[in-house]
Amino acid sequence: MIFLFDINEIKNPEFIKNLSYKEKIALAEDIRKFLIENLSKTGGHLASNLGVVELMIALYSIFDYKNDQFIFDVGHQAYVHKIFTGRAKDFPTLRKYKGLSGYINRKESPYDIWESGHSSTSISALSGLMLANGKNAQKRVIAIIGDASIVNGVSLEALNYLGGLKDYAPIIILNDNKMGISKSVGSLTMVFNRLRSKKIVRKVKKITNNIFPKWFTNEVHKVKRGIKGYIQRDNIFEDLGFDYYGPIDGHDLKALTKTFERVKDIDGPVIIHILTNKGKGYQFAEADDYGTFHGVGPFNIETGMPLKLPKENEHTYSEIVTEALCKLRQENEFYVITPAMKVGAMLDKFANQYPDNFIDVGIAEEHATVMSAGLALGGKKPILLMYSTFAQRAYDYFLNDICRQNLPVIIGLDRAGVVGADGSTHQGIYDVSMFSGMPFVKIVMPRNSYEIMGVFNTALKENCPVVIRYPRSTEKIDFSKYEIVSTPFEWEIIHDGNKGIVLSYGPDLNRILDIVLKNGLDVMVVNARIIKPIDYNLFEKLEALNLPYLIIEEVVESGSLYEKICSLTKQNVYKINFGFDTILPHGSINEVLNDYGFSDNNIIKEIKKLYEN
Repeated sequence: MIFLFDINEIKNPEFIKNLSYKEKIALAEDIRKFLIENLSKTGGHLASNLGVVELMIALYSIFDYKNDQFIFDVGHQAYVHKIFTGRAKDFPTLRKYKGLSGYINRKESPYDIWESGHSSTSISALSGLMLANGKNAQKRVIAIIGDASIVNGVSLEALNYLGGLKDYAPIIILNDNKMGISKSVGSLTMVFNRLRSKKIVRKVKKITNNIFPKWFTNEVHKVKRGIKGYIQRDNIFEDLGFDYYGPIDGHDLKALTKTFERVKDIDGPVIIHILTNKGKGYQFAEADDYGTFHGVGPFNIETGMPLKLPKENEHTYSEIVTEALCKLRQENEFYVITPAMKVGAMLDKFANQYPDNFIDVGIAEEHATVMSAGLALGGKKPILLMYSTFAQRAYDYFLNDICRQNLPVIIGLDRAGVVGADGSTHQGIYDVSMFSGMPFVKIVMPRNSYEIMGVFNTALKENCPVVIRYPRSTEKIDFSKYEIVSTPFEWEIIHDGNKGIVLSYGPDLNRILDIVLKNGLDVMVVNARIIKPIDYNLFEKLEALNLPYLIIEEVVESGSLYEKICSLTKQNVYKINFGFDTILPHGSINEVLNDYGFSDNNIIKEIKKLYEN
């Protein structure tokens, strides 16, 4: 690829202010080339970043990067910001262990203001930063949020607060590309559709912006707003008290720059609604309305195909769960509910086969949780599926609305345990701790794909909340031979031994068993597939052996199986987990596990401690 700019030499965005319009257009093209070339090697969030290139150039053309504060909702659209703040040279290490984070990271740069990998927090964060700066602060706080994120309750709460706040001037940029990971859903999406469709409003806006000077436009804005209100009667943002600018073509540098110039000194809350194409500049990403190019692994630029293709009959646990649900639905009536995880959790097959029993509520974990409780209360069987890391967002609703009422909701937690490149904000190591203190709930983690089918089948017959965990990894399985089974919520001895007892759960057991067999270690290996409550029948038999325990689990210590066993036994108990205060970094799953005590050698060392008793 031929570049006009040396992207790797960019130190800060100050140079953008001195570029001509043609040079800025050339810079946008170079940035896209840079992103496509680098992410084809490392993987990362491609489409979302390709869509905000002109936005970031316009922002840094008008606002002061040293003084003004930019808050990126979620952060996976912040790669251009990273480039402009001197980190282009680090892109070969993107999402790698001890390399450049795929999200905002305050340790990387003083210009990374708000660090979050979960959506919908930017407007609330803006509120706090703005209040902390004070009424007369000579700096602006700007939040950049997507149309899929703004529908979450936290965003709406913050909008409600800011719209009524006096003497402050927040700027919110709504990046509307009709997609989160996949297509946005819900009634607010339809409101955005109506706003987008008002071409007359957009034309009037463009004409008035070109005709009137900034001072005059600001003075007569109330009149213009009244005229707009007559034409466009369903503007939720103006009803909430915001000055609404848009919709604006998010790839029109002139329009963006003029708008930012007009609003930067306005005394009051502003929302700028821009329309962008997710994946802009890369044909395969632009044509993707499914979500394939939202987050990618290394890929072939010419074909758009991933460099690493799955082996025959190799499937992710997300796919395995979907296959299990499709099989189980043939003989059982239930609903599958997910908060914007249709693509991430690979639920398309179920959604296509059983559209009347599949519900995607958008980025609204709290709503999905309470709605599942309502379905259960109405006599239906809900299966609520989300990533482990996002379950934390609905803690209160799991506790009060599902578990306290002892409602039979099945909660499937994808990407439980260490997740890899997504890093500290996405680790699935907290869910056992979270649910272990809740009443009535059962927590299970199957060892393999056949147990996944079995535990979901068993959970459908339970009359209490059941949490089913499964990791971000793959397994080889032939779906044509996939049969409905039933797996009891019990512990199981999968290898006998005399020197000690190794307890674990989930697919980690397969590696542990392999280590024990290859090294001739004389220990018992127990599949503790039910984590809460423990299998007291087998536990009492294990206690009678008077052997020490080693507990291996990819969770924090608080509320873990290790903590429970310690409270019940008089034997020595050893552990491999993540303690109380560990924040796991990004990197490959194996690199993170190896550096935090889960390497084969460390497991052997810890097992041999059992011999010393």
